[in-house]
Amino acid sequence: GQHQMWAAQFFLNDRPYEWLSSGGAGTMGFGFPAAIGAQFACPDKTCISISGDGGFQMTLFELATAAIHKLPVKIVVLNNHYLGMVRQWQELFFDDRLSGVDLIGNPDFCKLAAAYGIPSVNIKRPADVTRMIKKALAYNDGPILIHAECIKTDNVFPMIPAGAALEDMLIEPPKYKMAKPTGST
Repeated sequence: GQHQMWAAQFFLNDRPYEWLSSGGAGTMGFGFPAAIGAQFACPDKTCISISGDGGFQMTLFELATAAIHKLPVKIVVLNNHYLGMVRQWQELFFDDRLSGVDLIGNPDFCKLAAAYGIPSVNIKRPADVTRMIKKALAYNDGPILIHAECIKTDNVFPMIPAGAALEDMLIEPPKYKMAKPTGST
């Protein structure tokens, strides 16, 4: 999803074996269990899971695992109330015909964490980001959830359209309508 693309673009890391990613294979929910496994394997390292709100809900039951074992994993949920990457593709390539991407019924992720005995920080404004991240990184008595409210319709670029070549990469939003769907789509 978009969270994975943004993390890959902006998370600075130049050391081997410290970045786990499904590599854009469409595996919603991969990040949080992967971070739990990494935390078990490397208990002295800081492990950070970065998930979108849709993908996190695929494996949120693992909050119990993190809580029971008091794993100090940092659980970031980027909440834009959408299946963001799917919405972006529908917007760009299917004439803005959005279907099944609006996550109107999202839970309160901070209350959900609290139900498992996990503390949280709630980032609602850009001005809160640095302070809240520092607070979460300093907490090491178990897991902590970092909920970040995001702009609903932000898109991630660059991106390569399905079936396109590397030289067809979209560096910024197109100024014209993309190919229209055909057939039964």
